[in-house]
Amino acid sequence: MKSILIVDDIQEYSDSLVYFLTKKDVVARTAASLEESKRIIEASPPDVAIIDIRLSETDLRNRDGLVLMRWLREKGFKTKVIVISAYRDFDAAIEAINEGARYFLKKPINLEEMENRVRELLDEF
Repeated sequence: MKSILIVDDIQEYSDSLVYFLTKKDVVARTAASLEESKRIIEASPPDVAIIDIRLSETDLRNRDGLVLMRWLREKGFKTKVIVISAYRDFDAAIEAINEGARYFLKKPINLEEMENRVRELLDEF
């Protein structure tokens, strides 16, 4: 069974993506913080991670999603990454792509586009 990890500090947002992306051959999990994400990944690395750049709405300079991407690469995980953000942060988008994100999608997410991107990445396994 293929797996997705959705990393977003807004639980309702994560829950809606889980609902939409969970299929008979895909299991989806969520994490709300950098540390929680690391614990989940170390226990069972996902095939695809959907990572919000900013994992704290109160800290406008927070970029824990990019920190998580670097950590994934440093540890050698083969997880494919889709980065999402509600903020217009062009530098963060470029950094995410340079860190290996396959896609950068702006919130609010077009669910059909997200499903297509996730399926495309899962089909590579």
